Amino acid sequence: MSLPVISGASEPPSWLWSGDQPRIVSVFQPIVDLMNGEPIGYEVLSRGAGPIQAPHVLFSKARVEGVCWELERACWTAAVRRIATLPLEDRRVPFFFNVGPDVLSDPRFRDGAPLELLASHGMSPRQIVLEITETSTFADSEQLAALTRRYMGHGFGIALDDFGAGYSGLVTLVHSAPHFIKLDQALVRDIHQHSYRQHLVKSLVTFASSVDSTLIAEGVETWEELNVLLRLGVRHAQGFLVARPASDPPRPTSEFELRRREAIREVHFQKDEDDETVGGIVIPRLSVHALTTDEELDRLFMRPPGLDHVVFVEQEKPRALVTRHGAQRVTIERPLVVEESMSITALATAAMERAPEALYDPVVVTDAQGRFLGTVTMKQLIARATELEVRAAKGAHPLTHLPGNRMIERWIRQALQGAGFTVIYGDLDHFKEYNDRYGFARGDKLIRLTARVLSESLHLLPSGSQVGHVGGDDFVLVCPDAVEPAALEAICRRFDEEKRALFEAGDLERGWFQARDRKGTSVQVPPVTLSLAVLDSRKMGGDVHPASLSSMAASLKKKVKELAASTRTSAFMFERRAQP
Repeated sequence: MSLPVISGASEPPSWLWSGDQPRIVSVFQPIVDLMNGEPIGYEVLSRGAGPIQAPHVLFSKARVEGVCWELERACWTAAVRRIATLPLEDRRVPFFFNVGPDVLSDPRFRDGAPLELLASHGMSPRQIVLEITETSTFADSEQLAALTRRYMGHGFGIALDDFGAGYSGLVTLVHSAPHFIKLDQALVRDIHQHSYRQHLVKSLVTFASSVDSTLIAEGVETWEELNVLLRLGVRHAQGFLVARPASDPPRPTSEFELRRREAIREVHFQKDEDDETVGGIVIPRLSVHALTTDEELDRLFMRPPGLDHVVFVEQEKPRALVTRHGAQRVTIERPLVVEESMSITALATAAMERAPEALYDPVVVTDAQGRFLGTVTMKQLIARATELEVRAAKGAHPLTHLPGNRMIERWIRQALQGAGFTVIYGDLDHFKEYNDRYGFARGDKLIRLTARVLSESLHLLPSGSQVGHVGGDDFVLVCPDAVEPAALEAICRRFDEEKRALFEAGDLERGWFQARDRKGTSVQVPPVTLSLAVLDSRKMGGDVHPASLSSMAASLKKKVKELAASTRTSAFMFERRAQP
């Protein structure tokens, strides 16, 4: 719906108002935290209550008859009245209203009427998030900045809606500094089939995290889309897959919850016996029944020294968290709840993405059936995550910071336990000659470029794929499933395109550069190419023995290099010979 204001019209149309009752029905669609399945808010959508129900017909008719403000007022009034009647449980999260620049900047919107209407129904602006429609533009960006500051000052949240749908998004983003960024469904639709969109979304995930903004994917309709979004780091979603709009704020279905948990496990949970999980640092904590009174809680906090939080439990499952800071006691209705098999590094990321006021709340831990086990404090989590980062850094290559031989061997051992796997050995052709021609500093840049191209292409490969740096110009990718040739073609094309920045224009125009071979003879060398030797266990025949992988790869790499030399482009080749 579009957030309304009070109109000065004396006689609103009968199809829109019946006396003081708006002929509008408000429906709600949840925005869900994929980490725990809980709604973080509801978008409010408007439908006509009479013969005109479809939103686009409703708003088109209002424009034709010149009663847009009456429609806005009707939507606003209907929504606030409906929200005020909802159970307290449904009103603990904010409600999102669409609002265009014309509404946001209109004096009738700024005269305080919306604030008065909220107050008359016992509501606060903090329960409302204004979604600025990205497809509309503000003529004056300074005006936009001033308006958003004004409404933030009143307590409203600010969201940028339909980001990516128009040309004004970056300007609006910079000047509105929104609390929420909602990806337009055009970016989300079939994202699993479009690597360019995936790169864009991944960069937006990083940006949103750096400015403390929550990124929400709108219009999610398939599990293929959701799985890719999760791998890219998107944590919040809205769409028909999660729940359809309803007159009562809906929750995700039990079927969605089951598959959500499976998807989260695939991305964030233990993948190898050496992975450290939350279960290893969880500490059993005091739990009390959800019906425990305030007086009983006060007595509990007075007894054990150092007790700073307890968990409300009902039928063995956590319902809320109660913390105490000095004399102040706070009940947290929706704490972060995770399973014990979640990796520590994944939890550290999720915990640090919480709102500032919740950043240092303890994390509640359950078993796979949702039964309460204990909690983990942020002090514990940060300390252990830091130790793991230091340990991982010691095994990483100092130039690319990618995992080295030890971790690659571990990935291969893990892959051998599955039904099938693919190992890709990659190295650079003519790298020695490039180093001699351009120098070691430029050579290091080429190595780092290769590492970046391979790392940023993992989303094209099966979920769970990893890339490591053996040393020099040698890399290894381990994939827990078959790899499509189209993905390898995309990697080769991207490398050939991005390497151009590391060559002089004259060398690129000629198609070769001058260097010396191992005998010291001056030779003409084509630009560096990337060769990928692909060992798919299912295409090799028989049981795969790990000891034979490197020898088969060495033989195959010679053939790939011959192919790359003949085409002067990066190339790949699958091994199809059965093992002896």
